[in-house]
Amino acid sequence: MTKRPELIEDDLKQMVFQKNPKVTYKRKAGIVTIVHEQNHPIQKFFRKCHMHIPEETFLEMDEYGSFVFTKVNGRRNAYEIGKELAAKYPDADEYRYTRLILFLRQIESVDHLIERVS
Repeated sequence: MTKRPELIEDDLKQMVFQKNPKVTYKRKAGIVTIVHEQNHPIQKFFRKCHMHIPEETFLEMDEYGSFVFTKVNGRRNAYEIGKELAAKYPDADEYRYTRLILFLRQIESVDHLIERVS
């Protein structure tokens, strides 16, 4: 089994993300809540049939995820976000960047909350 190469500083400096402009979110007391509209035609149809389908669903991020999400702005790179994360949360460990990249890739490719700029 081959070991994955460690992320180097230059790689992290080239990873810049921005928030997806289609994503709606709220921020309260430092916690980000993503608002997903349920406006698919099928959902609208079932609502007309008096089925209980909410017009919006909410995804509340934890403290770390909220912090990272608010730092994504299209100009900050992953290295800078990691440094700010370490400054705010001194207990962040040596795997800080690995975990940060996993989180950023998750909210980019699966959740579509952010987009890669470079």
